[in-house]
Amino acid sequence: MKYRIFTYAGDALPIAYKLQQEGCEVVVGMVHDKAAIHSAKEGELRPENAEAKRRRLALFDGLVEKRPANLLIDEMRGYEHPEEYFVFFDRNHLFQFSDQIAEMPFHGNFPTEADYLLERNRDQAKQLVREHYPRLHVPDVKPFNDVLEALEFLKSTEQLWVLKGQDDSVKTFVPDVDDPKLAARQIIETLKENKAAYDCSGFILEELINPAIEITPEKIYYDGVPLAVVVEFENKPFGSGNISIQTGCSQNLLFPIGMSDKINAIAFPPVVDTMAKQHKGLFYWDASLLIDKRTGKIYFGEFCSNRPGYNSLLTELAQCSSVHHYFSSVVRKQNPFKVGTVATSVLLLNPATDEETGRTPEGTRIDYKPQIEKNLWLWDVRREDNRLVTVGDDWNLGVVTGAGDSIDEAVNSMYKSVDGFSFAGAYYRPKSDFLSLDYATSILNRVNYGLEKKLYQLPFNVRVADIKK
Repeated sequence: MKYRIFTYAGDALPIAYKLQQEGCEVVVGMVHDKAAIHSAKEGELRPENAEAKRRRLALFDGLVEKRPANLLIDEMRGYEHPEEYFVFFDRNHLFQFSDQIAEMPFHGNFPTEADYLLERNRDQAKQLVREHYPRLHVPDVKPFNDVLEALEFLKSTEQLWVLKGQDDSVKTFVPDVDDPKLAARQIIETLKENKAAYDCSGFILEELINPAIEITPEKIYYDGVPLAVVVEFENKPFGSGNISIQTGCSQNLLFPIGMSDKINAIAFPPVVDTMAKQHKGLFYWDASLLIDKRTGKIYFGEFCSNRPGYNSLLTELAQCSSVHHYFSSVVRKQNPFKVGTVATSVLLLNPATDEETGRTPEGTRIDYKPQIEKNLWLWDVRREDNRLVTVGDDWNLGVVTGAGDSIDEAVNSMYKSVDGFSFAGAYYRPKSDFLSLDYATSILNRVNYGLEKKLYQLPFNVRVADIKK
């Protein structure tokens, strides 16, 4: 198959690069205009900064063939054999492009505006939970469009809250203290420091389930046929022990499970199969579950509606012999994974800031040993002459993955590859933290919790050093 990959923020660029390295024909459609990923049913669009746009569009310069997304769509309408192509839209906000070719006989995933709005509109998602998820509870939510209004509310609250923006560019903030008043003060300072961004996008305060055991099962379909279920455990915070600010995903562990495991009935009620059958091609349904360890209640976290998560997709791909194997398998309606494998990932960050611009520095050299190529998924990168350098679009340098028949094998493989990566000042959460049992929300403690509650079975080899049963 030949590949046409569409992106706005660059999430799928490392996937495109891997496919190209595997010898596949790949062209990337880069979305230039932010308005093209916005729904008319939403509020006012927050404009993209000109410098931010320049850097974003420079991602993977010299590494993959890129064209403006609208021009690539126009070209694809004229293809004589569209059935020879797989089209991948890395986020559901690309529905305006997906809609233009969804009726053509391309293979791929085809997100819709409804998918996008279901993920964006938290009230709509929570209503879906109330109607179709009998086992899940819905956290209390307070929506706001004005920072000053939220400040008044927080002054008198006795509840713990999470701050979530309604725009992907506005980060989630989770207080790192258990006292409601101290936690409220942290949120107040965050709102004050970023008032313009929160006022523009709107935001919510969502009840914080603390301590929460977060487990994220994902079900994968093709043309409505269920192919695989994977279970993911993420460490999102920056610091070891799950402290400090949120990242997209600092570390994760992921493995395929059987379709009959108990967690499937909780996360994938019949309505999910119904939605999958209404979609052409590849369909993802990702349901984040937050379990209150004190009460055993399971709360709805969020849906990734017909789009993969990151780093989770990269971790899924690490379990396959190649990226092409993954996509060609789903087209044949075959499970791309072998039950009994496990994969892991760790995020490489560049915490440095340019003193003059206040942005992530650009033009800093990235280097690595050739033997880690298969496990390295660079993000903030472009080619400059004969070397790789940062773009300065984001502090996410890239992701390193590992895979094997046990947690021990996957983690050791991953951190051995990390040792082969070279970037001055790079930060990542260490191996000791990945394998820790010293704090309640560690990855292994959450895996253990799911085992104790018989939510799933471990389909791979486990050593005593890895998990205490």
